[in-house]
Amino acid sequence: MNLTAVGILAVVFLLIMVRRVGKFRLPIWGIMTAGALAALLFQTISISSAISAVQLDVIVFLFGMFVFGAALDKSGLLHSVVLRGFTKAKNKRQVMLIFMITTAAAAALFMNDTVAVIGAPLAMFCAAKFGIPVVRMLLALCFAVTFGSAATPIGNPQNLLIALSGVPDAFVTFAIYLVVPSVLCLFISYKFLARGISSEAVVMDKSDGVFDDRLSSICKISFVLILLAVAARIVGSFFGYEVSFIWIAATGALPLLLFSSKRLELLKSVDYCTLIFFVSMFILMEAVWESGVLQVLLPESLTVSIPVMVTAGAVVSQFVSNVPFVLMVLPLLETAAASVPLYMAASAGCTAAGALTILGAASTIIIIQRAEKEGESLSFLTFLKSGIPITLAAVVIYSVWIWVVGIL
Repeated sequence: MNLTAVGILAVVFLLIMVRRVGKFRLPIWGIMTAGALAALLFQTISISSAISAVQLDVIVFLFGMFVFGAALDKSGLLHSVVLRGFTKAKNKRQVMLIFMITTAAAAALFMNDTVAVIGAPLAMFCAAKFGIPVVRMLLALCFAVTFGSAATPIGNPQNLLIALSGVPDAFVTFAIYLVVPSVLCLFISYKFLARGISSEAVVMDKSDGVFDDRLSSICKISFVLILLAVAARIVGSFFGYEVSFIWIAATGALPLLLFSSKRLELLKSVDYCTLIFFVSMFILMEAVWESGVLQVLLPESLTVSIPVMVTAGAVVSQFVSNVPFVLMVLPLLETAAASVPLYMAASAGCTAAGALTILGAASTIIIIQRAEKEGESLSFLTFLKSGIPITLAAVVIYSVWIWVVGIL
């Protein structure tokens, strides 16, 4: 075992917690990049392994969705959706509830990272428009996309990996085991975040909100193409064929880059710092994986106990991220000929990890990076204060429901 990579990760984790050294505020992407460079410098991972560790389809996917999200924002279409979508909300709490239900449902269909990219500016706009604390709206988005994505095999990358590993009738299986507990966790998150928010009535502006008709029209075309690409991904999953994220990103970004006169402005709006963060995270997490430390620490009961699997997923994913955790446990589950409930427990645990800390899910990092670009912030400790009780509740709810369904 090589403890150097684990030590580097521990320092990165600590710096992300405090995000300040003296008078200097450290950006999350800068801390992770320094960690990846340290891993290479201390030779905890080879250059070839580092290159192969970078998931290019994820980077391209995020780039494409950043372009699409920027176009939604600059066309005014995103604001228009808010103005029309919340017309039935009578007060601030109902605004938050509608927002969480909508983004959770979207995450289940379009994947959590997609909704994180588009939803972050939407959350900040809602906060300013309706007088809701921006931190509450950002937390609402983080928890909504986390629990919403748990309900389907295409809600997040780790679910897709589990579905493709041999889970029978994946969409039906995920629905039976994970929809109900995910809805319960979403409701608990809402009740927790709604505390202290007044039931003061809000005034709805029913104006259109669109201020660039041409860009808005192209956005609508891109959106339809994204829907078709996602539908192709869903249908393909039934036949063992996976439509790459790159195709989904291309359908969203290419019409805008080819036909919009604001293509350069859209390219400038891409959050390149977040892309650098993910490249660095892939490298550092691969170095930790190659150290062999976590494989040794995994308990033997992991492949026989639903509560242990859910808990392990929620905790270990904080250190290696949820996708590497799934890649780590799938061979163990296959070797042990584990039952379907254990596969569902693995999915529930590593997805619920996104509610514990800001490092638990890539979607949370996307949201925070986007918020910081606009001058807003969501600290590690602020997230943790909400994340601990919600995650504890989620671990219990998922464990009990999966166990009950598994014995029926």
